[in-house]
Amino acid sequence: MPLDLSPIQVLSFDLDDTLWDGNAVILHAEQAMLNWMLQHTPDVFETYSKEQLREHKFQFIKQNPQLMNKISEARQAYLSELVSQFKYADHQQKAAGCFQTFYNARQQVTLFDGVTETLEKLKQHYRLIAITNGNADIHLTGLGDYFEFSLNAEDFEQPKPHADIFHAALNQADISAQSCLHIGDHPVHDMQGAHEVGMATCWLKDGKREWNQTFTAHLNIAHVSELLPILLK
Repeated sequence: MPLDLSPIQVLSFDLDDTLWDGNAVILHAEQAMLNWMLQHTPDVFETYSKEQLREHKFQFIKQNPQLMNKISEARQAYLSELVSQFKYADHQQKAAGCFQTFYNARQQVTLFDGVTETLEKLKQHYRLIAITNGNADIHLTGLGDYFEFSLNAEDFEQPKPHADIFHAALNQADISAQSCLHIGDHPVHDMQGAHEVGMATCWLKDGKREWNQTFTAHLNIAHVSELLPILLK
């Protein structure tokens, strides 16, 4: 069904893998964390390999399912438990420093080409907001001036595609679902979640995931810059 642009006032963006390569950002942040461990907690670094640390984190979250969707809290708790295994008098401070190093590096994103130019032009005609399941801070990424606000799933009981975070975004923007177009890469987290609350949907098709939904997205793009000729007619 063609998208009727007339009611659209707000553009809602996913962040990771929509505006930048989320996997590359996390790999960079984890390497920064390992470098920090090498300097400040060498016993941890010498005891566990990179693969073992990832497995240890996976098992920790599996044993603490209440943290499954609280990704910052989960990593903090995991690092605290990990560092406490060693005889550091200040293990809590070290765990906090290790997390902060990861978190700071996690905000160092490399935007896909043309993202800032696209957001700048769209902002002149639409209100922009962000809804993410990740723990990116929109201001620390350097995109804060483009968005009215950003909602992170870890501040809610359940992440996308659960409706709560979408409803919260609509309430904060003070608009109806029909007035919002959500743009994201994930067919379930983004597209299904937005569709089920009544938002218009734009799937950023990057080739990583197949479309198995029972509905059709209103728009399909391969890069956010493709929104310009569609939305700025």
